[in-house]
Amino acid sequence: MSKGKRALQYTALGDSLTVGVGSALFPYSSFVRRYKALSEHALNRRIDVNIFAKTGATSREILQFFSWPKVAVNVASADIITITAGGNDLIDAAEVFLATFDTQVLIKALDESTANIGKILDKIHSVKLPTDNFYIIRLVNLYNPFPKIPEADRWIQDFNAHLETISKKPHIGIVDVYHSFSGRQNELLSLDGVHPNPNGYRLMAEAAYQLGYDHL
Repeated sequence: MSKGKRALQYTALGDSLTVGVGSALFPYSSFVRRYKALSEHALNRRIDVNIFAKTGATSREILQFFSWPKVAVNVASADIITITAGGNDLIDAAEVFLATFDTQVLIKALDESTANIGKILDKIHSVKLPTDNFYIIRLVNLYNPFPKIPEADRWIQDFNAHLETISKKPHIGIVDVYHSFSGRQNELLSLDGVHPNPNGYRLMAEAAYQLGYDHL
């Protein structure tokens, strides 16, 4: 580690993927911990992590994290920000869809989740000083935990396509886990069939790392 430089600040926002559900027996194999380690190695700097995440949180609930002053303060000073959001919106909508086969449920969830993602990013930019150009945001897209449900895959692809339009904004990079997990769900998901196992979290962290560290 480089001596004499301040530690970089990493704020992780999100749902169970940020919590690290599926890696309980190997706590340092979670996405956040692995990405921290890879980033420290790449930048030769110590990185301090603050995690604001809740298992089962929807994109709306993650947006509401910003009502906590501590979150806004941490985001304002963060050099690295990661976000996992949208997966629970899909799971909730998929459960209703499988009971009703009403595609409008999926469409509504897609519209609301992508709008909430946009608002989360607006909140981040609003608490950053206009002169602060040295930070990165890594927004994780969605993999498909329901490969046997065609409608779910279409929903996920539409969601991810929306994220790609967001990635044109400064500081933002999309962590593509959709293609990393496609066809490999059996080997990368934990026994619950939804959350990544340690190998899945490793791939997530590597995908984030491969986006580089421009703006830092």
